[in-house]
Amino acid sequence: MKMFSVVSDRRARAGLKTTAAPPKSNEVTSEETEAHLEQHQQKLEEEHKRMLERYAESQRLLDKYSVMPGKGADYMALLQRITDENSADTRRSRQPLVLKKISDSLTEAYLPFNDDLELREQYINVYGGIRLGKVLEDLDRLAGAVAYKHASDANGDLAPVVFVTAAVDRIDLRSRLQSKCNYRLKGMVTFVGFSSMEIRIQMQAMSKAGRAEAEPNLVARFTMVARDKYTGKSAQINPLLLADETERRLVKLSEQIKENKKASAESTLQKHPPNAEERRVIHSLWLDTKQAQNNAYGQHASLPPDSVWLHDTTMSSTTVCFPESRNVHQKVFGGFLMRLAHELSFANGSVFTKSRPYYEALHDFSFAKPVNIGSILKFTSQVVYSEPEHRTFQIAVTTDVIDIPTDSTERTNTFYFNFSSPDTVPRVVPRSYEDMMKYLEGRRRAQSGKLISKLQSAMQK
Repeated sequence: MKMFSVVSDRRARAGLKTTAAPPKSNEVTSEETEAHLEQHQQKLEEEHKRMLERYAESQRLLDKYSVMPGKGADYMALLQRITDENSADTRRSRQPLVLKKISDSLTEAYLPFNDDLELREQYINVYGGIRLGKVLEDLDRLAGAVAYKHASDANGDLAPVVFVTAAVDRIDLRSRLQSKCNYRLKGMVTFVGFSSMEIRIQMQAMSKAGRAEAEPNLVARFTMVARDKYTGKSAQINPLLLADETERRLVKLSEQIKENKKASAESTLQKHPPNAEERRVIHSLWLDTKQAQNNAYGQHASLPPDSVWLHDTTMSSTTVCFPESRNVHQKVFGGFLMRLAHELSFANGSVFTKSRPYYEALHDFSFAKPVNIGSILKFTSQVVYSEPEHRTFQIAVTTDVIDIPTDSTERTNTFYFNFSSPDTVPRVVPRSYEDMMKYLEGRRRAQSGKLISKLQSAMQK
């Protein structure tokens, strides 16, 4: 219409009679426009319907292969049921193992923050973003569902085995999660041993048409271990059938990550002293403190500018583990521990940088011991490593069970969270030999984490 008005003005200025041009054959009428809008609206409704169907199907699978008790499950009734199932008269025999493809274990979950306001309210943080701790719980829950699905028999029925989260290899956040966006979590097995399996999970934003974006917002790796439901011994799980070259490449990359973890475990500072490069790093830090020394009486070392002593970065919290935080094995759910550790590390990072820190990654760690319901847990966080030039830092969070009668503690986990900051990050400086070992451990994990992230990126290509 705008172009038609311009042409009419030109004819008038030229003294020509203006007449309405006849409608072109390709000009869209109002009826056609309305029809097009109706078709577009119908298409959107169909896409939304299919999305809801996918939500329902994913929830059905998560309920079937759940690592958490169902809603309304009675704690004491569950304990009695487990006791009855473990009795010799009711034990189920194990079905023969079956070859499973990677695609057989594919399990999806959805977090429709844009469509479900009630769900968004549970996950939103004070900044209007998403609480990463809640997402960590969902990742652990999905990893368990993938494990149980892979271990199921030929009919898809649960096998008489239980799975525990043995380790988390890496959880990388590649882009910020938005509260007004729908997300899909997709998990699958990428490596299978005798009784263990590695599971890869990626979280992707969903477009308005209901399709997942190509680049994942988050990538995670879990190691799950199978135990016989009745004896507690290692249980063999279904072997993996590799269908094509892409799947063989996935397994090969998983083996590389596994070998890297094994090498790191063999060279741990608990077994071997720092290497030559690490000794130079510690010596350099010591020289920095000597140069900053003010020669005051009794002053053996001073902090360089924009630095903080490592032992001054501690923050702790204590919690009681109630039955609502249990898994189907009547132990404290691992995702619950990850969430509390993450929230404490975020608080400590805020104090350390005097600004809002941004979660980047959770480094590899193992669940050394299960935590019983009713345990009193002490979480202790400490900034163990920082790279001011990159504005990143690392916080270690230890989890200890407090034994009241003996007045002792038992270590169950040590988490390592990597954060970044938009503002200046102080250099953390170790003062004692113990703090030096913490610093070097954090440095090692930062370096190995970059390698694992690189290998995880290669899995997408």
